[in-house]
Amino acid sequence: MSYDYRNGNDDDDNNKDREESYPDSNDDYMDDQDQHPADDDYETQGTGKKDSLGKGNKKDFNDDFFKDEDFEFADYSEDDVGEEGYRIKRVREKRKKRKLIYTSFTVFIILIIIAAAIVFGYRYIKNRFFNPVEITEEERITVPESLELGQDINIIMAFAGEDLNEPDVSSIIFTSYYSTSGETRSLCMPVNTFMDIPGIGPELIGRSVEIGGMDLLSLTLEKGLGMDMEIDYYLLMDIKSVVGKLGGIELSLDQAYAVKNYTDNTTFSLEPGVNLLDGDETQNMLKFFSGIEKEVPVEDIKIQKKIIDTVIATIVGDGEEDLTNNINLVKDYIDSDLSLEELLKLFSTFSKIEAAKNMVYTLGISSKTELDGGRTVYLPDVANLSNLFNKDEIQEEVVADAERTITVTILNGVGTPGIAAELSDALKSQVYESGKVKFDVLEVGNADNFNYSESEIVVYSSNESIIVTAASEIKGMLGTGNISTREEEVVSSDIVIILGSDYDPTSAQDVVPLEVIGIIDMVILNGEGTAKLASTVQGILEDHFNTDEKIIEVKETRDADNWNYTQTEIIIYADDEGIEAFAQQIQERLGVGVIKKSDNNIDNVDITILLGSDYTNQ
Repeated sequence: MSYDYRNGNDDDDNNKDREESYPDSNDDYMDDQDQHPADDDYETQGTGKKDSLGKGNKKDFNDDFFKDEDFEFADYSEDDVGEEGYRIKRVREKRKKRKLIYTSFTVFIILIIIAAAIVFGYRYIKNRFFNPVEITEEERITVPESLELGQDINIIMAFAGEDLNEPDVSSIIFTSYYSTSGETRSLCMPVNTFMDIPGIGPELIGRSVEIGGMDLLSLTLEKGLGMDMEIDYYLLMDIKSVVGKLGGIELSLDQAYAVKNYTDNTTFSLEPGVNLLDGDETQNMLKFFSGIEKEVPVEDIKIQKKIIDTVIATIVGDGEEDLTNNINLVKDYIDSDLSLEELLKLFSTFSKIEAAKNMVYTLGISSKTELDGGRTVYLPDVANLSNLFNKDEIQEEVVADAERTITVTILNGVGTPGIAAELSDALKSQVYESGKVKFDVLEVGNADNFNYSESEIVVYSSNESIIVTAASEIKGMLGTGNISTREEEVVSSDIVIILGSDYDPTSAQDVVPLEVIGIIDMVILNGEGTAKLASTVQGILEDHFNTDEKIIEVKETRDADNWNYTQTEIIIYADDEGIEAFAQQIQERLGVGVIKKSDNNIDNVDITILLGSDYTNQ
């Protein structure tokens, strides 16, 4: 019993000591007991119950559950060792955060440097290592000595929006340039035309550019147009950007148009006369007249050529300096296998082609079909294209046109007698190298009044270059005159001349009538019977042709075999250049006669004139 009592006292003393040492811990523990009654068994094991050896659990209670170090660790008290571990952990976490921030900031700076190098360093690197001799934009272009194309070319031109890598083509024009005649023939094609695209099959020709570029379009047209000719060059232009860089274009129109704006589906109006178009409006016009609008006649696609001609003329400007400056502005928006120097020649030459020599055609259409959505597609008719673009036939036409006889009317606008007739004689004396007469004077008369202070040269067929050229030649002969056109009127003559008070009649006397090789020998026969008729005609002809130098020599004047000739005959024997033309001038000077050829040259002369009664009766 004493053992138990002491043991119990010992327990009480120990408990008191523990309570004094850790009053808070004991209270906390008791609170936990109130909150967790299920732990009573655990407390009993530590205080009142004995194990099988009859000993209490004092040792287990003190040694295992209420050790001081257990309390110290769990409570994170301000012990030096616990504080150091906690702070080190916090420091390490802060260091990790700082390192992450610094790393992210460094990566961000590196990315900015790389982006700046790409944006600002590309051009420098390119110029530094790949174009070492190119310093300025102007030095990049070498202006050729001549800006005229010296050879025939076939070129396909396409015009699209802002993306030249995958272009939305709105205009396709095939052009042949003929250097001999200085003329172009252009074929405008709807972009919705079906052709067999090599390697693809039937497809719209406008799509061929997007699929395979301008090379594929060139190959498609070489095969599809059936003209048996190669396309030498191509040109693809971002028309919106080019016109924007040029500050717009001034397009002259003959009538008003309401053009669709494909960006917002609105319309904008254009008036007759000069219209200022920006890049967006120009692109919309090309698209509007591309054949995609069923309300727009397919023939109106030729307006595209007028737009492109205006763009080219704007690039060329007023001279070489404008041309080189504008090429620098727009060259980045043009894709072509022409060099810059060749491009200068092309634009310069095309801008100077006369209206009459700038011929434009529309691709023939065999049928058209309207697909779902209202889109119209076309099947081409290429039957006549080989004739339109046949070089040999065109050269023959050029030669024929170059020696066309121009019809003229001469009117006296001041009242001075004889000046119109004198000018008529001067014009009739003009011939081509082949001997063909240049001018056929249909009428000589008086104007509606005699108050003309300035001479007028009115051209009624300005679309034919040979007539415009002839008008310039007449102005040179007159030494004065204003050239104008009146295509809306229909008259019998190609050119009407109204002589004003500024005209000096002596100008016509200085005109060289004919260039012939040597002196023309002739005999004059009287076939009508009037006395001295042959010698009278001799004097008239010599006064006319031999004024400045001896051109004709009359070997003999005599009577014909009879006097019953009713028609005057001008008989030529020689085939020398200009003889037939000279015979025509004699015919015009006499006012009568027919020209004949003969091999029976018994007088051994160039020309025989046999005068008939038609001469004396006129």
